[in-house]
Amino acid sequence: EAASSCTMGQCINGMRNEQRSVVTQTKSARGNMLRQRLGANIEEYYEILGTIGRGSIGNVCRCRHRETGRIYALKTIKTSRMSKEMVDELMNEIDILMGLDHPNIVRPLELFSRRREIFFIMPLCSGGDLYKRAPYSENDAARIVCMMVDAIDYMHQHNVVHRDIKFENVLFVSKAYESEVMVIDFGLAKANYMVKKEGKLDEFVGTLYSMAPEVIRGAYDEKCDIWSLGVVTYMLLAGAMPFTRFDDERKFLRDLEGQRYDLNRRAIAKRSEDAKNFVRSLLIANPAKRPSAARAKKHPWIIGRRRSATPTGIGKDKLRESYSEDHIAENLANYAASSNLRKIALMVVAHRADTESIRDLREAFRAIDTAGEGSITFEELRVVLERGGMAQDRIKATFDAVDHDGTGKISYTEFVAACLEGSSFALEDMLAEAFDRLDADDSGFISKENLRDILGNQFSPRLVDEMIAEGDFKKTGHVDFEEFMRLMHQNRDRIKSEADVASKPNSTD
Repeated sequence: EAASSCTMGQCINGMRNEQRSVVTQTKSARGNMLRQRLGANIEEYYEILGTIGRGSIGNVCRCRHRETGRIYALKTIKTSRMSKEMVDELMNEIDILMGLDHPNIVRPLELFSRRREIFFIMPLCSGGDLYKRAPYSENDAARIVCMMVDAIDYMHQHNVVHRDIKFENVLFVSKAYESEVMVIDFGLAKANYMVKKEGKLDEFVGTLYSMAPEVIRGAYDEKCDIWSLGVVTYMLLAGAMPFTRFDDERKFLRDLEGQRYDLNRRAIAKRSEDAKNFVRSLLIANPAKRPSAARAKKHPWIIGRRRSATPTGIGKDKLRESYSEDHIAENLANYAASSNLRKIALMVVAHRADTESIRDLREAFRAIDTAGEGSITFEELRVVLERGGMAQDRIKATFDAVDHDGTGKISYTEFVAACLEGSSFALEDMLAEAFDRLDADDSGFISKENLRDILGNQFSPRLVDEMIAEGDFKKTGHVDFEEFMRLMHQNRDRIKSEADVASKPNSTD
């Protein structure tokens, strides 16, 4: 499910000719959250604010959603300046990102198009790239690398190789001191690369300073990302690049293959032996001897950082009171009891929620995901729900209800969706955006066709009929905004009512 089997390059060719395009579908509702508006005027929906960065084929700006006032990043691409190969590369990035769901991997939210231009709405990462905060303490470097290796391992587990891991492609989510980071720019990424001959790629792509030697030689696999992570880690610790003879390709490759970098100069000489050993373990010229991302996560430097920063379990003394085990158990039980239409709506909200506003939920997700795989297994959740007081006979049903796409694991977005209503997140402000995504044809209501599109392979006529019936209070065969809001409030009112009853003294006492 890492990437859609259909290509969006065909959609863009249609855009160029101002033809109608078919919405790309992935296998599950979770992968179909991208809102596409082909031919629409973006300025009807977003106010364009200041420019963040400029490039040869477009720029990145801040923008404000006109209805909710929420701030996003807007990536504008001038297709008139692009070759067909460049357009395909761009749409490849979106196809891949639609199938990935990890707290440290950027996600696309909306796509607009008009003649000669494509617009992507993305989460705003306001903290800048890794160059912005240099130099780094060893503790800060380890914190960043922990998030990066988790994201890279997740990509590789989903059969995606990034091919351009570097300082510029890791952004801080906010300006806060302990901001999380996001891996961005999947334009050079490759999905399903194992279908290539003997599982090897051969394109010469990436950025020279972080490029693995086998990429230059022309036969490589996902281990190229591990080398690049080693370069980034070295730069975080040393404040300099490990390999710099870019003007002579033969000498540069000789430096890479000879592993000619210096651990005794600059700031890196003062770093811990574990930190330097971690760099050595990644910058191994022979990819067969280089660790996988999963193995790199077990290095003492990474494990030590996790122990010092992340609780092994979650509880009132380890995470904020609102995300203790009992609160999470309550949230998930309430979500499990919700209607299917409400669950899909909450999935949309979770997908669009900005990172900082759900920071506590992200921390809870990481604490429960003890294996660091970017998803929660049944056993991991069972431990939490048992501690939270949930009855044994309810745990499996609750897990299955949250595992919306039936993968046997709870994804990041699924977990956030299940916990939103019990959090401090301003859910009400996002409901209009959720309705807008579900009303994909801008008809003013949610139709059966809209639900078929977003459900993907989870679609069945019976399920769609049931979902419409859940919110069709006026018996019109569809759900308008008023009905949608009524449905979304029903469960919240029920939860509040039950809480009020529970808080009252027992009259028989």
